[in-house]
Amino acid sequence: MRPTRAKTPARTPGGLGGLRTPLMGRTPARTPVRSAVRPRNANVHKDPVEVYCRIRPREEKEEESCIKVLTDTAIQLTPPQSSRAYSTGKESQYSFKGIFDENVTQPEVFQRVGLPLVEDLVKGHDGLLFTYGVTGSGKTHTMQGTLQDGGIMNRVIDVLFNTVKDLQTKKFCLVPDKSNGFELVSDVDAAQSRQNEMISNLKNSKNRRQNQSDPNLSERVPESLTLSVDDDAQYCIFISYVEVYNNYIYDLLETPQLDIVTGKPKLQSKNLREDSYRKMYVHGATEVEVKTPEEALQTFFRGQKQRRVAQTVLNLQSSRSHSIFNIRVVSVPYDPHGEDIMTDPSVMTISQLALVDLAGSERASRTGNVGDRLQEANKINQSLMTLRTCIEILRENQQTGGSKMVPYRDSRVTHLFRNFFEGEGKVKMVVCVNPRSTDFDENVNVMKFAELTQEVQIERPQTVRFDLGLTPGRRRGNEIFKEARRRIELGGTPATEVDAALIYSLGPDWPLLELNQCDQEEVIDKLKSFLEKRIAVRKQLNEDHAKSTAEFRNSLVKREQDYILLREEYKSVKQQLEAERQRVRQLEKRLANAESANRSLNEKVNMYADMNILFENELDEKELLLNAEQKERIRTRQKYKQRLMTEKEKSNYELKRLREERGSQKEKQALMMEKINELNKIAYSSEGSKENVENRAVRNTSDPNLSRAADRGRSSMKASSSDPRLSSVTRSSVAVSNTRHRRSRSAGADTWLDHRPALGTVPLDTVLQPVLKKRKSVTKLEEKDIANSDKYILTTQNQLEEGEMETRLYKGDVLPTVSGGRQVVFNDVEVLHQESPEKSPRKRSYEEFRGISARIADLQERCGQAIEGHPTTPAITRSKASKRSRF
Repeated sequence: MRPTRAKTPARTPGGLGGLRTPLMGRTPARTPVRSAVRPRNANVHKDPVEVYCRIRPREEKEEESCIKVLTDTAIQLTPPQSSRAYSTGKESQYSFKGIFDENVTQPEVFQRVGLPLVEDLVKGHDGLLFTYGVTGSGKTHTMQGTLQDGGIMNRVIDVLFNTVKDLQTKKFCLVPDKSNGFELVSDVDAAQSRQNEMISNLKNSKNRRQNQSDPNLSERVPESLTLSVDDDAQYCIFISYVEVYNNYIYDLLETPQLDIVTGKPKLQSKNLREDSYRKMYVHGATEVEVKTPEEALQTFFRGQKQRRVAQTVLNLQSSRSHSIFNIRVVSVPYDPHGEDIMTDPSVMTISQLALVDLAGSERASRTGNVGDRLQEANKINQSLMTLRTCIEILRENQQTGGSKMVPYRDSRVTHLFRNFFEGEGKVKMVVCVNPRSTDFDENVNVMKFAELTQEVQIERPQTVRFDLGLTPGRRRGNEIFKEARRRIELGGTPATEVDAALIYSLGPDWPLLELNQCDQEEVIDKLKSFLEKRIAVRKQLNEDHAKSTAEFRNSLVKREQDYILLREEYKSVKQQLEAERQRVRQLEKRLANAESANRSLNEKVNMYADMNILFENELDEKELLLNAEQKERIRTRQKYKQRLMTEKEKSNYELKRLREERGSQKEKQALMMEKINELNKIAYSSEGSKENVENRAVRNTSDPNLSRAADRGRSSMKASSSDPRLSSVTRSSVAVSNTRHRRSRSAGADTWLDHRPALGTVPLDTVLQPVLKKRKSVTKLEEKDIANSDKYILTTQNQLEEGEMETRLYKGDVLPTVSGGRQVVFNDVEVLHQESPEKSPRKRSYEEFRGISARIADLQERCGQAIEGHPTTPAITRSKASKRSRF
């Protein structure tokens, strides 16, 4: 038979005698239903909305700041030159519950703002915390922070679990009832749910790879603060995470469903509903039961991945929705014996803390938003304007006693937290501002709204808690009793002797004695005998009590000595344990670093493997291209080889033809020289005309037999008897000059006339240059230039077929004529031909096979064209005639 302990009866009032009632229905609220209308003269305590201001640190210390902290509760805004308010020059001051300057730390902000809300949360009170400000002012950093320096939300979670760490219920003992309440579950169903979760986690751990985007919580620095809490109750913590995007509510902890229209995963919007106690809640939102801070933060980061954020001009990760992180704590008291929680749902206490990160107000002119970003900004500004309107109407109703309707339903944010503004909990707000001068105008609007919010009075919640008549400290007493019984059982004493209650009785029950007459001695003697026995028993009991007291005192002294020894031993063991824990922490830190390095190395290995595959594919492609290029080169070589053979045959044929033409040209040149010599003899032997034809342009027509000349008013030449073939030729008279005329050497060096036409010549960059000591360079030939010169040189340039350039210098003497003029007689031609040393041998052009007569004819033609209007000399005319006669 199992021993039982004698229970101490609880102080249970008559109205609450049946505490162990079966589970029925949904969980009632922790407070009775509020009356819809309060009397105006009711003694209701009100507290103002606590508004704090936090100034974001400047990115550059030299940057101009428009905010100055005056005191711990007041700041001053100074308009910069870029602001419209600069012309007025007015500085505005604003006061708050507290000011956090640029040097404040996250723990200091939590001590002032977040810690009181956690104290109210574990005591059963509701709380609401807003972060408000323009975009990029540090709202999200104030609420979330980093892993090494957590914000308000991280520290709230740490302090809450530090407080109720050993007082939590087993998992799945309490479940949400989908109507803003909770239900108690039997131990069997809770154990089955825990087993199913463990099996699911084991399956997922085998098939699921670690997500690299998840933060490493082993590097987190937790908050170590702990608060006092009622030990005679167990607690259960639930969290939910929703967002208000474009005035629609989405559950961030919900698994996205496949959209039948777009075919992409999409979250379904949720509705707001009112429970039976007129409290607003998000219907169908996922509430997750968490048992550790790490589990709570992992759930938060899982929902954070689905939150809408985007990049704008002012912020790289701008929140595009209002996020609401809700923490609900359910406390259930122990039963009168302190062994298990009570199963009556009416004794539950439910409290919640809502942490709201409002999206920042934006101006489209500054953020540059277009498309979806612009629509999101409009919805954000509308919801913030609705919040401001509700605050203004609440303030007006409280100051004037009016009853204007507050438009809570115009926005999901104000509709959800309507109960807080009507007195269901404490409301706090942290206003975040950026001190840079470009945000001055937005900061002024934020300050005005914050100042207006502080004037709103929130009714202090009146929580009605029934006294259940339970003994305080019953859980601790039950633990001490179990520990004592365990030690006694270890000592060999049966538990039945301990549990057996000692009955203290001074004797049998009082006898039934009735005294009817005053002389009934028998009754008095029986009473006397009974009292003597009781006195003897009492004396014996006193002696036993004294003896037991002495034994207990001796045992207590011995226990005290043992306790001192155990305490010393415990102290040393605790030091060893602390050293081992420190070593374990170091090893864990090293393990985390090793895992991080291992992940980094695995990423590099994967990257190198991908690069290797990429390079191998690229190498294969290059090899294919090389093979194709080699084949193409072979085909091209064969093609050009055949073409080269064809061209070689053509060249041989052309060379043979040119050699034949060269022979015929030599014969023609010999015949032409004979004709020129005969013409010269005829010209010098004929009588000269009085008219000077040097200043007239003579153009002879092409006549291969030289039988006829152009008649331009010139006199006809007489036929010479020396050449019967010229008897019928009509020629113009030419100027007579002495070809043997030589200027006296004593007159000095000859003066050269260097004629370089402006068109058709380019500068020479050669080593071989003409050396002319006295020269005059002209581009256009005039009569006076020839009169003052002794020598004449004409520079011409030709473009060859291969792209090479050939320069020719035609040299001649300037001789006086019998008519008083000057005549140029060419006597030499210098050819400068530039070639590339790497140029392949080429075929010689036809010009190279021409004789001296053709070259002189070319010279005469170019000289006549260069003079531009001056008459052609007889020598030039004769050369032209020779050239024309050749063709």
